[in-house]
Amino acid sequence: MRTMKTNILAAAVVGLLTFAGTAHAGRGGSAARIQNAVATGSTDAIIAELERAERLICDACTPTVLDLIDHDKYELREVAAWWIARRPVLKAQLTERSTTDLAGSDSRLARNAADVLGTFRHPQAIPALAAAAARTDLSSEARMAAVRALGTIGHRNANTALVAAMGDGDATVRLAAATSWLQVRKQANAAPLVALVGDADGDVRAKAAAVIGELKDASGRAALEAALTGDANPVVRRNAAWALGRIGDAGSRAALTAATTDASSLVRQTAKAALAGL
Repeated sequence: MRTMKTNILAAAVVGLLTFAGTAHAGRGGSAARIQNAVATGSTDAIIAELERAERLICDACTPTVLDLIDHDKYELREVAAWWIARRPVLKAQLTERSTTDLAGSDSRLARNAADVLGTFRHPQAIPALAAAAARTDLSSEARMAAVRALGTIGHRNANTALVAAMGDGDATVRLAAATSWLQVRKQANAAPLVALVGDADGDVRAKAAAVIGELKDASGRAALEAALTGDANPVVRRNAAWALGRIGDAGSRAALTAATTDASSLVRQTAKAALAGL
């Protein structure tokens, strides 16, 4: 790891000296158990041990957990950041490192940094994440991670960046933007999602329809009706039928009635349920 990791480890030792107790003074677990779990390569085992050691005072655990911040699996990066978030000195050091990495040119480090900052859930990270999400010199995976982190934070200050990400050239980024839009607390409407109902990617279209339905935004009714009657993807048609049922506008009755004879039984059933609720 880099020099900054050494600084983090040093800060962790200083912080831990303010506490009394042994390496088993937490609610369970130990450095050895965490190391053994990591050695197995089992995601479930590693997560379980870090959760067991949530409040463990253990300077010997820190190097192992910091290594997980750069793991290839998102779930392990997330749980490592979650563990560190409970240790203020470590959290502050890792926030500084992650902010630096997010602004750097290494897409892998930027991806990992976005995941850390998202897990820490502090709105102050939104400008840095928004900037990373808009950078075409970063990989689509890194941009997607930045967008995902904005959703994890869930603050409405991220809305402008999420709308911009809905126009990204990569479908995974657009999908993350649609998903994150719904995660924002007290989200007002789904108007920016309407255009995505006609996206080139089926997963994006399906997610957009679902988000519009979840937010019950009537501004998407025409797009949903068009998707219900004309989209080639049955999942999109099913989600459009469900969303129209959630919106509950009687003007959608004709489109929903037509969908009761859809080739997909899932679409037919969803359309019937939606009609019953109008």
